[in-house]
Amino acid sequence: MPVGNAIAKGVLRSPLHRTMSRNLLLLTYQGRRTGKEYTIPVGYARFSRDELVVVAGRPEGKTWWTNMRGPLAVKVLLAGREIPGEARLVTGEEAAARLAAYFEQIPRAARLFRLPAGPDGKVAPERLPEVAAALPVIAIRLKP
Repeated sequence: MPVGNAIAKGVLRSPLHRTMSRNLLLLTYQGRRTGKEYTIPVGYARFSRDELVVVAGRPEGKTWWTNMRGPLAVKVLLAGREIPGEARLVTGEEAAARLAAYFEQIPRAARLFRLPAGPDGKVAPERLPEVAAALPVIAIRLKP
């Protein structure tokens, strides 16, 4: 596990989580092939009251998101609370709409994902379908 992930996991599990919880959560899922449980820190944005959006940056070097190709039961540690949910990979217009919310809430994400942004620093809305086709977008429906 990369050192940065280990540090983020430690902080997000501690009383100091508020320093990172605004845009980071811990995502716990079970690997489809291995059955092994994994927990990773991921950036997120809120799409609706009960749905979060996670984007897998630099997907060519990561495989965790491939487990979400079909609905997958997950747990998120969000602001110090563990919440069950269901994650799934979304595509097309569904993904573009969620990316709009993601980039609105996390403007620096465009730079982190090396996406061309306009003079205002935002990804142009007409480019969102193209970006959605290149980045895995995960929708997590939270369960009460």
